[in-house]
Amino acid sequence: MRSCLNKVSILKIAVCAICRNEVDYVEEWVSYYKTAGFDSVFIYDNVSDDGTSELLSALHGVGEITRVHWPRREGIPPQRDAYGHFIEQFSSAYDYVLICDIDEFLVVENGSVKELLAEAERTYGNVGAIAFPWLVFGSSGHEESTAALVVERFKKCEKKPSAVVKTMFCPKNTYNMRTHICDLISGVYLDNKLAVAEWNQSMPIKLKSSTFGRAVVHHYYTKSREEWAKRRLLPKADRAGQELKNIAEFDKYHNQTHQRADANIDTGTILRYLNGVRAKLEAVRIDINNATVEIVSVNKDWVFGVVHGFATSESVKIRIVNSSGKETIVDTKPSNESVHVFTVKTKWRDTFSEDFSVSIVGSSNARSFTRQDWPEPEKSIELLVKYYPEAEEHIFSMFIDMLEKEPSFRLLELVSGLGFKKYTMYREFIVALSLHVESPNIGYLKIFASSCGDDFFKKIADPKNRRRKYIVSSINGW
Repeated sequence: MRSCLNKVSILKIAVCAICRNEVDYVEEWVSYYKTAGFDSVFIYDNVSDDGTSELLSALHGVGEITRVHWPRREGIPPQRDAYGHFIEQFSSAYDYVLICDIDEFLVVENGSVKELLAEAERTYGNVGAIAFPWLVFGSSGHEESTAALVVERFKKCEKKPSAVVKTMFCPKNTYNMRTHICDLISGVYLDNKLAVAEWNQSMPIKLKSSTFGRAVVHHYYTKSREEWAKRRLLPKADRAGQELKNIAEFDKYHNQTHQRADANIDTGTILRYLNGVRAKLEAVRIDINNATVEIVSVNKDWVFGVVHGFATSESVKIRIVNSSGKETIVDTKPSNESVHVFTVKTKWRDTFSEDFSVSIVGSSNARSFTRQDWPEPEKSIELLVKYYPEAEEHIFSMFIDMLEKEPSFRLLELVSGLGFKKYTMYREFIVALSLHVESPNIGYLKIFASSCGDDFFKKIADPKNRRRKYIVSSINGW
């Protein structure tokens, strides 16, 4: 008996899913698996636009999950690609891993998941995987969504489990994970009765026959009619293209009569854990609830931003997502308790696009920026001088660009007060330019150009020396 208990206690298990636009369900799903004895939860974020990505980032930040950013790529089914990545990057740290979706809950009768696994190992020695059949739940007659738990709202289901399964695999024995089943290197593939699995030969993701056995996966497939109508608009994660669900599928499961009210689901424990998760998230949100993001400067090399209204002097994380779904997460640099700055380097990377969204990790909202939302160059220089006074080279480069396009006294006034402590030659040039504006006939710029040597011009000139030519000659006409 002691050796059995020891085996249960040392088993390390994880659950892995991919999700998109599941903001109403993620917290419950995570809480369910944490209270069911899973040591770690991995969620591949297939880039959401309903707040799910922000919520997953926040859950990652408070240590409840490991979130992996996983945008859809043309021609590649994101689900199986994500599972392959998980096997390569994370799986070796675990004895067993369950692969399922956010609407799927593994329900074990008479004991825990780890006890079931320990029993399988005592019986067979080298276990490769266990297949758990779906038990499909429909709407239970509900037309509209409510805030109650999914596992409380939907009790009516099919009379018997489906032959379709989801799999819990042993990483050391597995080289590939498909959507429903895995490919083994060694070990026995069991069914949910802890017998050697027998497969339907015409469709091997299905068992030859299925029963309730020792455990099944509750698949809350449709939920209410309102939720199904919203969900069917999402692309299927196991398809490379944008294939959608059929609205007629809802009616198939709307009038189920069988009820599984005695399933081993402790809703009280789930709710307590869920409330604890929400308390963690709320503690983070207190610091960021009133914060607003302002974009300071944007070009193909950099994004400069500032966040106003923080209630913390601690660094927080900012998430930037481009129009292709690629993201960058950076830390803010607190200027003071209420103002933080952040920068995103996009040069030499494929993360830049003219349209992008910015969110504070922990917040449930993201702000979208288009090309029209970028500040005008003169405004950018003003903001850079205010919030990034040490970014002298960036400010001066923008200043030179503006001089070529539209020189103005306001622009000169903005940079004149900066000081340029590091790049003294920039300061000397601006002083010479200011003197030139006041007394254009004396030749202050020519004197400056002849005295500073060629290094200065090399530093600010582009490969064709366009700027050098301008500074040496054209600016004299201002």
